[in-house]
Amino acid sequence: MKFHLRPLAAALFTILVALPAATSARAQSFNGNQRTEIEGIIREYLLSHPELMQEVMNELDKRQATADAEKHRTAVSENSATIFTSPRQITLGNPQGDVTLVEFFDYNCPYCRQMAPLMVQAEGEDPQLRIVYKEFPILGPGSVVAAKAALAANKQGKYVAFHRALYQIRGPVEESKVLDAAATIGLDVDRLKADMQDPTIAGVVDRNLKLAQALRISGTPGFVIGDQILVGASDLKTLQAVLQTVRGRQQATK
Repeated sequence: MKFHLRPLAAALFTILVALPAATSARAQSFNGNQRTEIEGIIREYLLSHPELMQEVMNELDKRQATADAEKHRTAVSENSATIFTSPRQITLGNPQGDVTLVEFFDYNCPYCRQMAPLMVQAEGEDPQLRIVYKEFPILGPGSVVAAKAALAANKQGKYVAFHRALYQIRGPVEESKVLDAAATIGLDVDRLKADMQDPTIAGVVDRNLKLAQALRISGTPGFVIGDQILVGASDLKTLQAVLQTVRGRQQATK
């Protein structure tokens, strides 16, 4: 009798997933010898065909990715207003754009530094792109200072220039370097320091931290595009491809 590899792989995967629950639910169905025999058959087959384990792992990865995507969609839906239209967030690009790219970032994150010019390029190449920046300081006290300073710089109309200047700082981003960068681009440093103490700014940072937690974003950079969440540095083509996919889906539902 001939056996087909993929159907057997699927069957064994089903058995491997279901066996613990079935054994628990129907403890009286098999005696000890029978369970040992079943486990032995599975073990022997897998040892004879170890390539099946890769198929099993691939299937598990697919199922996990599907489950994660569904959790992301739910989390984005539940927090949509805070993600996309919070009145205190930093919004660049086209305010009336047809698709929004949200970035959670930390000025001490080297991957965020790597993404900074790509974000500028994405904005420049897509006149319908709206960008939302979410200060997400998770890499120490210096990151918190930088986040508050950037938000305070927005009160002087220099968020963009200061945002870019902070990414030019060499070494760890800390208070003295943040204030030096502020002076370099012509910010009123005394006013900046006073504005940084505004409870509203601390509130923005706190809400961003809580929002990231709700979205299961625990590292930087993190991106939200439509109902999709991407974590980690990306390349421009990948970002643009996701933007186009989301844009097409949105247009199809209008």
